Amino acid sequence: MKNLTGTGRASTRRPDPTTAKAAITSLVAEQLLEVDATFRENLASPLSIVEEIGTFVADGGGKRIRPTLHLLCSRLCGYRGPHDVLLATVLEFIHCATLIHDDIIDEARTRRGRPSLNSTWDNSLTVLFGDYMFAKAMEMALKANSLPVMERLAEVTLRMTEGEMLQTRYVGRLDLSVEEYLDLIERKTAALFACSCELAAHIAGGGDERQKALQRYGRHLGTAFQLVDDLLDLTGNAETLGKPAGSDLREGKATLAVLDLLASGSTEAREAAESVMGGGEDSEATASAMKRLNGMLVEAGSLDRVRDRARFHARRAVAELDRFDDSEARRALLSLPDLLLTRDR
Repeated sequence: MKNLTGTGRASTRRPDPTTAKAAITSLVAEQLLEVDATFRENLASPLSIVEEIGTFVADGGGKRIRPTLHLLCSRLCGYRGPHDVLLATVLEFIHCATLIHDDIIDEARTRRGRPSLNSTWDNSLTVLFGDYMFAKAMEMALKANSLPVMERLAEVTLRMTEGEMLQTRYVGRLDLSVEEYLDLIERKTAALFACSCELAAHIAGGGDERQKALQRYGRHLGTAFQLVDDLLDLTGNAETLGKPAGSDLREGKATLAVLDLLASGSTEAREAAESVMGGGEDSEATASAMKRLNGMLVEAGSLDRVRDRARFHARRAVAELDRFDDSEARRALLSLPDLLLTRDR
């Protein structure tokens, strides 16, 4: 198979995971500092309440996965200009706005080990600030002077909102199909990953084939990321995650491993899942039911099957990079799936 530049298929061999993170950081570290500075600059306001909440949000940090993806894909496509940092910041604004709204809907008390925005300010003010961040993101994106960019950002924002609306309908349901659940995480998570990658090819003038390849890369990577996130919610260390095990299920959200287990028809598993859903967040009975459920998830192989599905999407993401020549950016993008699969938070 020939790649788009006509020099033949490049190797898909990925760097060693122990050195991959440092390699990625070195490639985009300076630009990520610019993203952080632009993020803070666009949350500054003469209105004291906006300034106060904006500083709180900016100080919360985050993994910056979507900006990192956008910057790496821009470098992969040979982009040289100011719009990669701009759009990386826009993508982080959109991501943060959705988290703010999610926390209100979920009545979350913490976020990344800190008090959530809605637990610090009231819900009315918090939802307005989420709206403010969406509006600010679109205002910033106008500086790219590209109607297709605006259309794509509007499209992904609508898709993510649809995902959140769907999830409110799914709360408390233990009968979702695999297809329904994968559609949900495509809307809520994978769509923004895909947009982050696709926009990089667009601003670089990479052509339709490259845009589609990077869109697919991002979608598969985002799906793998969310599936791992779901597994960590069930099996991760509470101190590392900053929330108790099984937080999703406690909030009424059944993720794929739980749905897989319940598909076996086990009455004991259903009773345990219902106990977690119906129990108090900090009750001993809920913790006990969660422990029993985790034992069943391990014994039935449900956790392993979700890990296998995450690995499948990671491999699919890697395959989309076959059409690009070898470069530092390509090697970094090849290593990202492994890093996301092996993370602990």
